[in-house]
Amino acid sequence: MTRVVLALARVGVALLVFALILERIDLGGVWASLRDTSLPACFLAFGVWMVGWLIVSHRLALLMQAQDVQIGTFEALEINLATLFWGLFLPGGNITGIAVRFYRLARAGGRYAAGLLAMAGDRLTATGAVSLIGIVCWTLDAQAQRGPAILVLIVGALLFTATILPFVAAERVRRLARLLHGGRLGWLEAPLRRVWQGFEAIARLPPRTLGLLIFLSCLAQVPGILAYDILAHALGLSLSFVTLGWVRSVVLIVTALPISIGGLGVREGVLLLLLRPYGVADHDALAFSLLVFAVTMVWTGLLGGVFELVRWLAPRAPAASTMQRDTLD
Repeated sequence: MTRVVLALARVGVALLVFALILERIDLGGVWASLRDTSLPACFLAFGVWMVGWLIVSHRLALLMQAQDVQIGTFEALEINLATLFWGLFLPGGNITGIAVRFYRLARAGGRYAAGLLAMAGDRLTATGAVSLIGIVCWTLDAQAQRGPAILVLIVGALLFTATILPFVAAERVRRLARLLHGGRLGWLEAPLRRVWQGFEAIARLPPRTLGLLIFLSCLAQVPGILAYDILAHALGLSLSFVTLGWVRSVVLIVTALPISIGGLGVREGVLLLLLRPYGVADHDALAFSLLVFAVTMVWTGLLGGVFELVRWLAPRAPAASTMQRDTLD
């Protein structure tokens, strides 16, 4: 019942924001902008966007390999796109997608902790890179105005910092697990030891690998910004690369909040507010937002659905007898 209520609330937020936006915008102008958009430019933006997905999928594969789980970049890409597909088209939204991602990663390695820690590491590096690139682009943008946008970026950076604290505190988690041994809370010892072992596995990564993870996280932002740039110019919007860089970062951070379905309504409202100081008409900003959603979310999610269909239709290999338990030695 709680899940149903939350799902309905998110749909309600999306519909409410959309209703408020559509009440104030010329829909004829939105349709005219979309109609005149070059379809080849949309496909080009989609191709560039998928390059970014390949980069982040390689990062996810490296995080799994750090825990002795050997999965390739393409398998990680399938898992990432499946996450987006189920999150977009099933009730529950992001929660459903996260559950699918956790299940697929845990199944790939036979260990639940490995999947959970890979997801956490992947999310924290992504959040940090989005925030960092957004702050850099905002600083370089001579037209950027001080306001809520930079606050969102800073909050994202602080969240990133808070998220990596457990990795720094791996030894303290280990000590806490030992203190709980034999006590009333002894049942917490095993989960804490699994977490500690996972943290240690990532903490033991060579500096070269850690540097590669950070580099890949920042590099993945370039195709994303370029895809936004292609779509903006396809609509005839005169926005610079650095402007779109920090605008995209704010959009990604805000739409990551589980308050809507696929960020619908929230994305549109944020882009309307951020692009007005640059002289972008509201109907063009709304057209840009819908185009971004279609190319980067819907098309990518549908590709994930195709991968899922192929996986289900492919001959199944004999399943492993049981899920391996995480070692506690």
